[in-house]
Amino acid sequence: MPPIPSPEDVLRSVVRGRTTRFEVPEGTASIVAGRLRRQLAEQDVLVFAGSSSQCTALRLMGTDEAERIRPELDALVADFRVLARTLSRHYDQGTLHEDVWCVEPHGVHLGFVNRDTGVIVEAHAGDPDDLDPYFLLLFAETTGAYPGVLDACVHGFHDMCHLFEVAGLL
Repeated sequence: MPPIPSPEDVLRSVVRGRTTRFEVPEGTASIVAGRLRRQLAEQDVLVFAGSSSQCTALRLMGTDEAERIRPELDALVADFRVLARTLSRHYDQGTLHEDVWCVEPHGVHLGFVNRDTGVIVEAHAGDPDDLDPYFLLLFAETTGAYPGVLDACVHGFHDMCHLFEVAGLL
């Protein structure tokens, strides 16, 4: 039976940009991950259960890096919101330029894809200003206009969620 790692063991093994996995006793991964996540949150380390006997640890971007890219994040958020509001309004009014934008309503979201550029805007149908870390990252990736944010999000969604937390967007 593998031992349960200490927070210090996890800190020593986790490296920014790499995924660290460790075995724990069968059926304990959720409990172990939750305990370690709370203990390591201030060290910018995320731990979650990967299976019933395995935990995954990621070193997320640090607060300093999050603060450094904050102006670019603010620009990304502003640009996303303007476009999401505009597209949603045109969709609601029946004036969306469908030769430019393809739209796919699904659940509470409207998925807009620019036919020429491939830019993706997933807007909340009832509140286009609503921010979802995954959808904002997808927008940033498809525009290619926010290299600081993209470079900082080496762990994709997980880093974007952390960036949201640091920026007070969650």
